[in-house]
Amino acid sequence: MAQSKALMVGALIIVLLIGIGIGYVVYPALNPPQPGPSPAPEEVSIWEQIKAKGKIVVATSPDWPPFEYLDPDTNQLIGYEVDLFNAIAKKLGLEVEWKHMSFDSIIAAVKNREVDLGVSGFSVTPERYQEVLFTMPHIVTEVQLIMLKSRAEELGITKLSSLEEAAQYGLVIGTGSGTTQEDELLSLVNKGVLSSDQVKSYPDFDTALQELKNGNIDALYAETPITTWWISTEPVPMVVVYSRSYWPVAFVAHKDAHDLVIKINSALAELFASGEIDQIRAKWNVTSGL
Repeated sequence: MAQSKALMVGALIIVLLIGIGIGYVVYPALNPPQPGPSPAPEEVSIWEQIKAKGKIVVATSPDWPPFEYLDPDTNQLIGYEVDLFNAIAKKLGLEVEWKHMSFDSIIAAVKNREVDLGVSGFSVTPERYQEVLFTMPHIVTEVQLIMLKSRAEELGITKLSSLEEAAQYGLVIGTGSGTTQEDELLSLVNKGVLSSDQVKSYPDFDTALQELKNGNIDALYAETPITTWWISTEPVPMVVVYSRSYWPVAFVAHKDAHDLVIKINSALAELFASGEIDQIRAKWNVTSGL
């Protein structure tokens, strides 16, 4: 009896072991291990994308001589910033595709990745730093309030000590839409220093200049070197009635374009060190504090 019980126990153990063995073989076959999540592909940087294309798309508003404007004879884009960035692109081995658009739409185009860079006399301001990256500045300008000489003499204006003083003369001041000058004038409107009727914004400075010459505004608020350009090239005499130092000027890039900005800064630094930027400035009669 004991022997038969031992035989039964042994048989049960053998069956159990066989079952376990079959489980080791059958279960993995019926339930293969599931693959884990694939690692996210490494994102290609904006610079790498541009380098792969061999071309950089640059937005500009061609109404800002001598920085960027259309040659009246050839209708080709020319100017100081045009030559400067073309020199940078040459160092980087890139072709430049210039895309014309209104100034106040360029930052949005950069943020939406519709263009790779904005080159259009952009002042470096804390507010814009919230939206875009800036390259290193290539120039520092002055902001100026200019008038037709005849209108200034008519009102007895020689020099204003501040922009706020324009309110005392009831001046109607024009400027460009989306510019730092517009922001400054509208700030004075919000403070009650100027009335809303005293500030006129235009989609481009060509229109604003024409309004000044037509006598529809009393003054034009812009910055050097465009004000210097107007005074030296326009047949109607104009004078500066107010000026002060202003913002540095640089190119604008997408917030994620750190590598691109580094590449541009490196090429721009070489242009400073070699003196090539001095030659470009001399060509366009541009002076700078930098």
